[in-house]
Amino acid sequence: MRSDRVAAHVVFRLILGTGILLLGLVLTLDNFGLLEARRFIRLWPVLLIGLGLAKLSHGWNAATRTVASFFILLGTGLLLVNLQVLQGRLVMALFYLILGLVIVWRALRAPRALEPAPEVDPNRILEVSSLMGSVQRGMSTQDFRGGSVSAVMGASEIDLRKASIESAEVFLNASAWWGGIEIRVPADWTVESRGVALMGAFEDTSRRPDDARKKLIVTGYAVMGGVEIKN
Repeated sequence: MRSDRVAAHVVFRLILGTGILLLGLVLTLDNFGLLEARRFIRLWPVLLIGLGLAKLSHGWNAATRTVASFFILLGTGLLLVNLQVLQGRLVMALFYLILGLVIVWRALRAPRALEPAPEVDPNRILEVSSLMGSVQRGMSTQDFRGGSVSAVMGASEIDLRKASIESAEVFLNASAWWGGIEIRVPADWTVESRGVALMGAFEDTSRRPDDARKKLIVTGYAVMGGVEIKN
């Protein structure tokens, strides 16, 4: 389970890093007059498609797969618009059509929804995704084992102040895309922030306790959004 999460995060970072690297290379070559950057920059939605495929290949639950599918659909629509294959108004109409179908399908499927996968313990592992909406989640388990939180054009508020950690350290991946994530942790937890902000903010204002036996390591990205960790 943990090895799968590590692999997913590595693939996600590789795709994002490669996309930014290629963008910098194209802009550099454009400055030297070796190519015309705008001919290549219009392909930037391919990055969203790649990130969606990376998440989809390691989709731990339905919420994660929904966010991954959103990235793929958004990237595909923007790419078709940039390539002048489709008009922006048509892409928006198709987007709302697909979104409506998904909402209806999930509503009809809800009565016979399957139980969570056995390898994911919802009482100890946090799995939260918000897509153009708001999610509030609290946990009181005394054996918190990390998880993932994502917000795409939405907000996620996580309250862990009643939870505790038994192991030496746990990992929590937080990714905000045009959205915001707020994580509240107990005063006796040591937080190590390893998040990356791209035109956004990844902020840790939690207090540092004298006893560092309980450590929460927060990874992830804030892309035109924000992640805040506090007590």
